[in-house]
Amino acid sequence: MEADWQAYLEQARARVPELTIDAAQATVCLGELSPGCRACKEGTWDCIFVTQKCNLDCAFCYNPQHIPLDHAGSAFGSTPEEIAGNYWRTRITGISFSGGEPFLERQRLLDWAAYFRERFPQSYLWVYTNGLRVEQDALQQLGRLKVDEIRFNTAASGYDHPTVLEVMRQAGKHIGRITVEIPAVPEHAEKVQRSLAIWAAAGVRYLNLHELMFEPGTNSWKMNLPRQEVRLADGHHTAVHPHSRAMMLKVIEQVQQQGLPLSVNQCSLQNKVRQVHGRRLNLLPLTQEPYEKLLPGDVLESYCLYHGSDPLLRCHPDQLDEMRQRYPQHGWVRLGRLAPLGVQDRGQWVICEAEGRHG
Repeated sequence: MEADWQAYLEQARARVPELTIDAAQATVCLGELSPGCRACKEGTWDCIFVTQKCNLDCAFCYNPQHIPLDHAGSAFGSTPEEIAGNYWRTRITGISFSGGEPFLERQRLLDWAAYFRERFPQSYLWVYTNGLRVEQDALQQLGRLKVDEIRFNTAASGYDHPTVLEVMRQAGKHIGRITVEIPAVPEHAEKVQRSLAIWAAAGVRYLNLHELMFEPGTNSWKMNLPRQEVRLADGHHTAVHPHSRAMMLKVIEQVQQQGLPLSVNQCSLQNKVRQVHGRRLNLLPLTQEPYEKLLPGDVLESYCLYHGSDPLLRCHPDQLDEMRQRYPQHGWVRLGRLAPLGVQDRGQWVICEAEGRHG
């Protein structure tokens, strides 16, 4: 996977010399990144799901199908109070509100946006929507709350739906940054390319293109499209469309050649891996136990000492020698789990090695 990515970066640099590729070589963009994207890439962003209900049922949707429709919350908790309390213990610079379609729970969206704006005035706030259920007065209220950005998934409505385009134009009167954020579906490339100038005329200034992924347990996994299966370093099994990157680069070339006023962010699988790594590290104050040590690969290592029916003893790796001296009759097991991605997540166990008995 890494060799393919490096070859792609070389090709991208050659075709669009104006591209910016970050030091980690995970982010590719033309123009500037929005502050929300910067927070996401650094792992200091949280996405609050206002609802799982949606007025559409997109084939490429990544929402896990097992989550109840009335679920609300985020990786940091299930109520605004719990989420905010956990924010104070970590480092959050960006907060987004999503769904489902968040405007189906309009009052909750407005209430929660007001709650987090008041308590985190320096954080960057944005909202995701398909744009079909957005009303003018809701945009006005979001503007008064100083929500910084609104992102439209135009792929959900055919890319150039007149209702969504009008909402974009109205949103620009109240909210500073207007973004189109879509999966890069190669089979839709011509439609996307025809829509670029239309979006720009409607006030869009940022375009986020996501490498098309097929995630198990979501609608996207059922898409009947070419795919290349991938197993990531943390063991996660996913798949990507083998032509999605090429489509993204073609779109970037068109934006650059036509001089369209769009900043384009290519959100690749590599970038998502980086974001997940940042999220795991940011959550450590909430998820790491005192007896655990962080290893490379985001693994939390610990030891468990046991002897007959005695209570189990948990031990930090740096204290193992001392504990073996203190409890010479105990056996021990080396354990390791992936750093969790949420406060309710225990993390996946990846190490369980019996070490035997001392002496």
